[in-house]
Amino acid sequence: MPREVFIDGSRVLLAEPFDVPHRPFVGRDEELAMCRIAWGVSLAGEQLLEDARPPLNFRLEGAPGMGKNELVYEIARGLDLPLYIIQGHEELTPEDLAVLLTPDPEGQLDTGVPLVLRASPLATALYEGALFFFDEINRVPDRALSPLASVLDGRQSIYSAMTGLHIGPPNDEAKARFRFCCALNPSLSNAGHVLPEYIEQRTLPVIEVKPPTFDELLTILAARLNLSPEFIVAFEQWYAEERYEVSVRQALALMTYAVNYDEQVGGDKIGILRKLSARVLGRGR
Repeated sequence: MPREVFIDGSRVLLAEPFDVPHRPFVGRDEELAMCRIAWGVSLAGEQLLEDARPPLNFRLEGAPGMGKNELVYEIARGLDLPLYIIQGHEELTPEDLAVLLTPDPEGQLDTGVPLVLRASPLATALYEGALFFFDEINRVPDRALSPLASVLDGRQSIYSAMTGLHIGPPNDEAKARFRFCCALNPSLSNAGHVLPEYIEQRTLPVIEVKPPTFDELLTILAARLNLSPEFIVAFEQWYAEERYEVSVRQALALMTYAVNYDEQVGGDKIGILRKLSARVLGRGR
């Protein structure tokens, strides 16, 4: 059944939280600690600290595939709080961040009305006092980001111009739990995708997520894919030959592809990696 609440007399469906994957988190100790400190989370990651200082709305910056999302997932896993996510894109509107009027073909609310109000993941996180992550925020048009001004200051609420509703925490406990963070790819800024200054000033500190060290990358691969010793040796040799940075996402894709290939076709492990790497990394084709 959909979760519903009444806000100023209006019935609103809440968004469903993101299903955080349960998988090992490797490396990124410093970045993870900086995120937890910004959010007022214990360094062990198991509880929100109780003090009068409001949490900071930190911003993760780094190239795609470097593990920005995984940092947020790991914090959510430790706190065992709901996590809500919005993926930024060029067509996002202000109402996408607040409340949408959508068709209700199945009559989920049994009101006889074919339309229903649905709170966005951000509005739901505000109302519930949950964690919120705005991914690729610098892809979003400036106008669509304007509702964030009231989210990221002391008001901690979002206004829906379509419905006239102000959505925020219903009590002090929910208000104290709410956490906001965002992520962006700095290379997009060079192409003109920059954040408005009032959003930049409200999403601090900036935590840079750099490419992992080789040891971190190897540990992640071994933990996620249960690689054989032969494939680990082959990856070490291939990585030494590779002249470009490899992201965690690219390495995982390559090694998954290589293991699948080996199981069905077989062959020399290093030869497999050399053969498939161009298809994954897009180089040398």
